[in-house]
Amino acid sequence: MTGTIAIMGGFGGGNLGDEFIGLAEARFLDDRGIEPVMYSFDPLLSQHIQPGVRWLDYRGVPDYFQRIRNLVRGNRPREIQEMPRSIVIGAGGMLYDQPITHLLGWHSRTLYFRRRKVPYALFANSLRRPRSRLAAYLLRELLRHASSVSLRDRLSLEIARELWPGREYFLARDPVLALGDVLVPDNEVSAVSGRIAVAPRPWPLLGADEGLSFWAGLLKDMMEQQGLDPVLVAFDPRMDIQFCNRLAEMLRLQEVRSWDVKKGLAGSGALFAGCEMVFGMRFHALILALLLEKPMLAFSYDEKVTGLMSDVGLSSLCLELDGDGVAAREFIQRGRLRVERDRSAILGRMREYVAESRALASEDFARTLASFPSS
Repeated sequence: MTGTIAIMGGFGGGNLGDEFIGLAEARFLDDRGIEPVMYSFDPLLSQHIQPGVRWLDYRGVPDYFQRIRNLVRGNRPREIQEMPRSIVIGAGGMLYDQPITHLLGWHSRTLYFRRRKVPYALFANSLRRPRSRLAAYLLRELLRHASSVSLRDRLSLEIARELWPGREYFLARDPVLALGDVLVPDNEVSAVSGRIAVAPRPWPLLGADEGLSFWAGLLKDMMEQQGLDPVLVAFDPRMDIQFCNRLAEMLRLQEVRSWDVKKGLAGSGALFAGCEMVFGMRFHALILALLLEKPMLAFSYDEKVTGLMSDVGLSSLCLELDGDGVAAREFIQRGRLRVERDRSAILGRMREYVAESRALASEDFARTLASFPSS
C-alpha cells in the first residue's frame, strides 16, 4: 500500500451523515484518478455500503485503546497493515472532547503515524471549544502537526485560531454538499401541506429522558395546536432509532423512517419524501434539506449546527436548545411564518450556499492533497 492516500473518518458505524461523508470523499479521490482507500470501524459493513472502496480496519492501527483492549482481553495484536503514504482525516465533527476518549483516540492515531513519518491533514472538520485543559492540549497538537487544516464553518475557524494561532487555516464546506446528483431520489414525491420531517436525537447527551420529554411535548403541540403531520427520521441507528420509536409509541405516530445503509446511499433523499419542511437536530439532516431545497428549522444542540446556519445566512431559523419547550414552540410558529413569507429568498440563499459549497469543498480537497510531500 506504499504510495497510497488513505482517508480516516467515522465510517462503519452506520451513521448516515458519516457514511455520506465517506461517499463524497471517495468520489473526490476517484475523480482525481486515485484509488479510494479508507479506514472503517466495521469493514464488512462499509463494503456493503461502498463496494468500490478498499477498506482498511482501524483495529490494525495500534492506538492507545487498541493496545489496552489487546492487553485486557489477552489478544495478540493484529498484523499491522502496511503504511499509507499520507492520511486525510475528515470531514465532520470528529475532533470533539465529549467524551474525552474520542479526542484521545484521534491524537493517538496521529501520533502513531507521525512517528512513522506518515503526514496527515485535517479536511473540512468542525470544532467546538474544548471543555478542559487536556482537551485544549490535544486539539492544539492535532492542529499544530497537520500538513494542512481546513474547517467547514467560520465558527470552527475562529476556534482554531484561538487554540493555535501560529498557522494558516482554510475555509472548506461539508463535502456532502457535492452529492446532490447522488442523494436526490429518482422519483420526487410531491410535498403534502403540513407534513414535516423531524430528525431528532437523544438530548442532552447524558440525559436522554429529558430529551425525550422535550421532543414529546414539542411534537404533541405541533400536531394538536399547529395541525402539522410530523414524520420521524432516524439518522443514526446507534442512537436515533430507539429514541424515535419511543416517541412514536408515546404519541401514536404511524411512521419512523430510517435508511438501510447496506442497500447503498443513492437516492437516500427519499427519507424526506412528501415533506414540505425539515425540522432537524441532526447536522446532516439539514445538509440533506439544503440539497433537496426543503426549508428547514434547525434545533442546535452543538456548535456545528449553529455554525452551519450562520454560514448559510439563516441564523434566524436556528434555535439553540436549552430545554425550554415554550421557546421551542414559539420558534416553530415564528419560523413557519418566516418561511411562508420569505420562501423564495430563503430557497435562493440555500441554492447559493450549496453551489458555493460544492466548488469550495472540491477545491479544498485538492489543496489538501497538494499539502502532502511529493515523495
